[in-house]
Amino acid sequence: MSGNYMTRKQYERHVAATKAVEEKLAIARKKVGEAASYGDLSENAEYDAAVEESGFLAGRVEEMKSLLTGVQIVEPRHTMEGVATIGKTVRLRKQSDKAEVTYHLVGGGSVDTDSGEVSFFAPLGKALIGLKKGDVAVVDLPGGKTKYDVLDVTFSE
Repeated sequence: MSGNYMTRKQYERHVAATKAVEEKLAIARKKVGEAASYGDLSENAEYDAAVEESGFLAGRVEEMKSLLTGVQIVEPRHTMEGVATIGKTVRLRKQSDKAEVTYHLVGGGSVDTDSGEVSFFAPLGKALIGLKKGDVAVVDLPGGKTKYDVLDVTFSE
């Protein structure tokens, strides 16, 4: 898959997160103006900190907006049943210790790892795309290759 894809839920979450960072940026820019009003900018630590924060947030907003440019919303029910794609839930069993895990495949953008989401850009996500029940996912991780048996693939949303 080329380009950026998101589930509808992920898209809405990413838009909200982008707006939140834009609001923080507006506050940071006000701080720059306030700090500049204190006088000599050459020795104004508040001004330097405000400019640094504003620059960081401006970069973050641009990065977040770029993920929304040309994004395609994936409707999982319009994809092949039983095939791991964005918007699907994949239940796996790790071959080494037989531990079972479940992941929700999502696109690029805001990812809620605490609820088991994994981006298709991540090594695990890349390894899962296109697999079906009974397949083996081989994931290249910094500690070496990890193998998972695909137990089930279902619709997430």
